[in-house]
Amino acid sequence: MQRVLPAVMLLMSVAAPVHAQPSDTSATAEQLFNQGRDLSKARRWAEACPKFEASLHYDPVLGTRLNLAICYEHIGKLASAWGLFRETMQLASKAGDVKRRDFAQKQAAALEPRLPRLAVSAPAHPPDGFVVKRDGAPIDPGAQGVALYVDPGPHEITASAPGFEAFTRTVTSVEGKADTLAIPDLKPVPVAPIAKPEPLRAPARAQVEPRVATQAAPAPSRTRRYVALGVGGAGAAALGVGLVFGAKARSTYRDAETLCGADLVCDPENYDRGKRLVRDANSQATISTVLVAASGAAIVTAAVLWLTAPRPRERTIARIVPVAHDRGAGLVVAGSF
Repeated sequence: MQRVLPAVMLLMSVAAPVHAQPSDTSATAEQLFNQGRDLSKARRWAEACPKFEASLHYDPVLGTRLNLAICYEHIGKLASAWGLFRETMQLASKAGDVKRRDFAQKQAAALEPRLPRLAVSAPAHPPDGFVVKRDGAPIDPGAQGVALYVDPGPHEITASAPGFEAFTRTVTSVEGKADTLAIPDLKPVPVAPIAKPEPLRAPARAQVEPRVATQAAPAPSRTRRYVALGVGGAGAAALGVGLVFGAKARSTYRDAETLCGADLVCDPENYDRGKRLVRDANSQATISTVLVAASGAAIVTAAVLWLTAPRPRERTIARIVPVAHDRGAGLVVAGSF
């Protein structure tokens, strides 16, 4: 960078605003810019960059953009620097600023061979609601699989979808090198098994004590039937909510077709809204499917609990009765069983 330092100092000295700003905002931008300039002269680039960023926020002038791009290049944020140089080149060209345009174009061209590239490709058949992010920022589906310029260093790639386990991988990019990351098929989230009802045990037979009369079987517990009613009610509620989400998904998808046609090919002015409608319809359909499946499992579980609940038994009554007959006398056990 020694060969461009004179030009850098020139850019710092002519970073005047190109359009009117409120006096306090312009003063703040100028003060922050001067602090960044002093830090960059001392080669304290890591401290200078935040000052230029803040100054650009208050007053987005060409000189500040160029100095921030140069600062980014010194701290290794090559893709960020290249993007600012390209943006400044276009703005300077529109403003008729030939000197800044040529300088930005020269710097961007010198950076291009050093830029790392990273391509992140989705699975062949991604599930509904599939989202890929790089360093927390979503990667548009149209940019997936494309080798995009990135800053050197580690980048965290995540992929997620409703009902599936998230995928996370860190890729370390190196200057001038191209990397490719193919995201594998996501694994479904394991479904907790439904608890099986305990096997019923045969009740012990009533014993008849001598001289005794009756012994009643204990009343069966009603807990299982209460649980069956609760699980069945929850399943019915989930079914209703799932059907509502299904209806919303169909309605949202029809809105997308109305906006963009049956092939979902949107005009540029309707692209963002059409894309959002399709994404919302997919999410609503996924929620509907999950709720309807869960409601079916709950209703089946409730039926099993209800049908296997113990039923009340009739009371067992026994008594010993003396009986006389032609050969003598005896005892007879009589009653209802």
